[in-house]
Amino acid sequence: MRRLRTGSKQVIRDINRSIILNLIKSHGAVSRAELTQLSSLAAPTVSDIVAVLLDEGLIVETDTVISRRRGPRPVLLQLNVEGGAAVGIMLRADGMTLVVTDLMANVLHHAKQSFPPGLAPDELLEMVVDTIRVQVQQAGIAWDKVLGMGVGMTGVIDSTTGICRESYILGWSNVDVGGKLEATLAVPVHVDNDTKTLTVAEQHFGLGQQQHNFVLVTVGRGVGMGAVVNGELLRGHHDVGAEFGHVTMALDGPPCPCGNRGCLEAIASDVGIMQAAVAADQVRYGGTTIEQLTAWALDGDEQLRHIFEHAGIMLGIGVANLINLFAPELLVLTGEGLRAGELLLQPLRRTLPQCTFRGRLEQTSLAVKPWDPEWEPWARGAATLVLDDMLRLPLYEQASAVPPRRVKGANPAPRPGN
Repeated sequence: MRRLRTGSKQVIRDINRSIILNLIKSHGAVSRAELTQLSSLAAPTVSDIVAVLLDEGLIVETDTVISRRRGPRPVLLQLNVEGGAAVGIMLRADGMTLVVTDLMANVLHHAKQSFPPGLAPDELLEMVVDTIRVQVQQAGIAWDKVLGMGVGMTGVIDSTTGICRESYILGWSNVDVGGKLEATLAVPVHVDNDTKTLTVAEQHFGLGQQQHNFVLVTVGRGVGMGAVVNGELLRGHHDVGAEFGHVTMALDGPPCPCGNRGCLEAIASDVGIMQAAVAADQVRYGGTTIEQLTAWALDGDEQLRHIFEHAGIMLGIGVANLINLFAPELLVLTGEGLRAGELLLQPLRRTLPQCTFRGRLEQTSLAVKPWDPEWEPWARGAATLVLDDMLRLPLYEQASAVPPRRVKGANPAPRPGN
């Protein structure tokens, strides 16, 4: 569990800095006087913080605002999107997707890298390091502008230590992903469950920006969930909460890769749907892909349509339970599994009113977010971990062995050919 920082002048300074940086980010362009009013901090305190942020290159002064008042016009401040960069990686069993972003999570560079099968974790992470070095260089970003990197991956991830506790998809157990990457690249590395990285990105730069309570559900190779409650990402004890894909839907249900039976993931995920199709007709559906099964179902295969409908109903029951539990303002559905479109969504929508507590459904907006088959949103979500660390109130001790980077005066990490 993360430890709260003890009270000190430095803690207060760091909190005030975070407040000012968040206000500048959320308002787009704001004056010092407005920051003083919005933050309730003293004007000299605001001026001191702004001076430091300007010196670090994280914010910039913009053109003066048009004002009808006499006297000097106030100068506006905004986040310097070019003041630093973040690297984001989505790590999969067969490869990785990488993005380099600016400080507003705009993607500056995108790349994919496949991995040969059977690599040990250390070998795979060496390939990750080599890919990062090459791609940052190809992006034309000086290494001393990289404030950090984020890694999103499936499984039970301890975000406080950067350790992958368990990932049955990758076949990893207790792998120190963050520590190994930090030791080599000499930048802060943030590692988290991939769905949580998407949730953080949605909170800062997506549909969740104006929401204090929202839930994000992903459907694809697995079924995942991230929840923001009162503005904070839900993590649970030992950082292993929100395992939505492993809620039990039927004690005698199909086996799940996690080892249990009847998990939502074993029914509604790509793997669950393929498993049900093969069980129904090994000859017709064995050895094919989820993409092909989806195409056949969309073309009218009644047996497959029934399987997708059952998956959608189960997913609807699960989503209804989330609405009953969290009463979110917004629930976002996304993931590669939604390639099936109305095959899943129609039964899901039909099920929700039958299973939600009265009034809850009307108070929750349901948004279906289109999916990018290049996996870029996952990698962008991982990059957002770096920006979230910069913006989040610094109430807890730093878990990273590498101190946070500042753009000016930062030391470059080793590069190819050095």
